[in-house]
Amino acid sequence: MVKFLKSKLSAVLMVVLLSAIGLSLAGCGKESLDDEFIFGKNRVHCENSTITLSTPFEIISEGKQVDLVGRGEEKVSAEGHNEHLQILVTGNQVSSDENEEKLVKEAPAILQNNPSVSRLKVENKTFSLGDTKANVLNFTFAETDKSRTTDLSVREYIFTYQGVVWRVIYQYRTDDATGKALADRVEGKISMGTSF
Repeated sequence: MVKFLKSKLSAVLMVVLLSAIGLSLAGCGKESLDDEFIFGKNRVHCENSTITLSTPFEIISEGKQVDLVGRGEEKVSAEGHNEHLQILVTGNQVSSDENEEKLVKEAPAILQNNPSVSRLKVENKTFSLGDTKANVLNFTFAETDKSRTTDLSVREYIFTYQGVVWRVIYQYRTDDATGKALADRVEGKISMGTSF
C-alpha cells in the first residue's frame, strides 16, 4: 500500500512539474506591450509639410489611412484610438488665427471654460523634436458626462514646421495603466518629414 501511494504521489508531482514547465515554455507570463500591440509609424501631411508619428494603431483622416490623404491639403484633422489611448493630430497653415502662440494659450482656456471639467491641473514646458522646439502641455482633469466622472490625462504637443502649426494630442484614462504605458511609449516620438 505504501509503495502504491508513493508511486501515485510521484505521478502527481510529475504532472505538476510538467504542467509548470509547459506553462513556462508557453509564455503564460505577463505580456509586454510588444506582445499586445503592433507599433508602427504614420505620416501626416499638410501644405506639403510632413510629420511622422510613432503609434500603436492606424491614424485615419477623411475616412482613410492618413498617409493616403493628399500632401497639399490646406488643413488636416486625423485621429486614431484603441480602448486605452486616443491620438489626435491637426495641421493648419500658419496665420494670424492659427499660430503656435495662440494655440498654446487657447488649449488650457478651452478646458477651464468647460463646465464638465473639474480638478484641472496644467503644466507647460518645452521639448525638442530634433531641431524643432515644441510646447508641451500636460493636463489632468476630471470630466463629467451624464453623471459619470472620468479622470483623464492629456499630453499635447504644439509646434510649427514648414509653415504649418501642428497639434499632436495623446489622451488616456488616468487610471488605465495600459493607456499610460502606451502614451509613455509613443508620445513625443514625432519626426519632422518622412521617416521609417
